[in-house]
Amino acid sequence: MSELTREYLDKQLNNQTKELKSYVDGRINVQTEEINSYVDDKVGEVEVLVKSEVSSLARMTADGLEEIKSELNVKKEVESLGRRMFRIEQALHIK
Repeated sequence: MSELTREYLDKQLNNQTKELKSYVDGRINVQTEEINSYVDDKVGEVEVLVKSEVSSLARMTADGLEEIKSELNVKKEVESLGRRMFRIEQALHIK
């Protein structure tokens, strides 16, 4: 009689263990999916932020380059005017 009780209890314990394992596995899967979804959302937000910052940096760089080009153009004009003035001074024998 005690063997039957033991077998019954072992069987019940195995069934409960299987049910618990199935429940835990299911919860782990659900939690994993939720975490993956959350991480994907955050990665998407970071991608948008990075693209925005890269765009801002590109604009600042382009603006800076345009300013440098403008300054270089002015420098070239001043040099050109200096050469012209030198030629005029030579022609007029000012110096």
